[in-house]
Amino acid sequence: MFDDIKLSRPDLAIDPVHDDRHILPENPFGRESIPYTIVLPEEGIAAFTYTWVNKAGEAGAAMAIFGPGIDKPIQQRLADRPVDKDMNFGNWQIENFQMRQDLKFKNASVRWETEDAVIDFTFEALHPPYAYGSHKDGCPGYTAVNRIEQSGRTKGYIKLADREITFDTFAHRDHSWGTRVWEAFQTYNWYEGQSADGNTIVHYWRYFAMGQENLRGYVVKDGVMAELTDIQTKVEFDDGLWHKRVTTLLTDELGRQTRVEAEFYAHYALPPSEHCVLREGAAKATYDGQEGPGWMEVYWQNSYLEFYNKNGFPK
Repeated sequence: MFDDIKLSRPDLAIDPVHDDRHILPENPFGRESIPYTIVLPEEGIAAFTYTWVNKAGEAGAAMAIFGPGIDKPIQQRLADRPVDKDMNFGNWQIENFQMRQDLKFKNASVRWETEDAVIDFTFEALHPPYAYGSHKDGCPGYTAVNRIEQSGRTKGYIKLADREITFDTFAHRDHSWGTRVWEAFQTYNWYEGQSADGNTIVHYWRYFAMGQENLRGYVVKDGVMAELTDIQTKVEFDDGLWHKRVTTLLTDELGRQTRVEAEFYAHYALPPSEHCVLREGAAKATYDGQEGPGWMEVYWQNSYLEFYNKNGFPK
């Protein structure tokens, strides 16, 4: 399917060299990272793997399997440690975590084995990667030099103590390289999802930073990937500011509109720094009425959540 997808304009294409490791900027925030997300609503679980490396050549990783389908989250974090400067993403390994990308933005495999679980899957890209740098305003410098988003088909299994779950479904990955200043954001919603018929794939990142609202993202529909130009969205939160539902209408540069409705069934908190938290949510969703999985990450500053949880806001 990858090679059958057309781009709405030629400059949406990005060189496959960027599927590999990069030389990072000379600053304390220089880093590179790659997560993969998998949504299995029929099992009541979701999972992600996440790896990163900084300018000093220190790398780490995190993994979580979570949701109402298991008693408690299964998680592991591998702390930063020096890695070989010549180790690339074609064969990336930190202890019991391994990620192999074909360095062509097409195929990959991931395996992570812990005492409590094993997750093992392949990834086959459904469309060319979308790069934030292709936007007319570029990729924001406090986020990365550049960053790609890409959905794919995944096959694999999750092995728990009492069961083995095989899956053949969708997955999503991103890859950012450059500078990441987590504290630059005020809040954001990062969403990705796919319809089960494979016709519609969505990603959007609506973020607020330095008093400005910004939008990046794309829709793949009817065989064409096009960049987003407008978003109308409403997120419903519970009393703890965890996202419950979202309704979004996207408009892309071809004038197409895509409606997304999602209800979140599994949540997980991932703190990337001492000042903020990423609240992950896996969802059952629809895309123009067609069912499919979804994932939304909501960024909050800790001070905001602490004030809210202590005082609340009048309604």
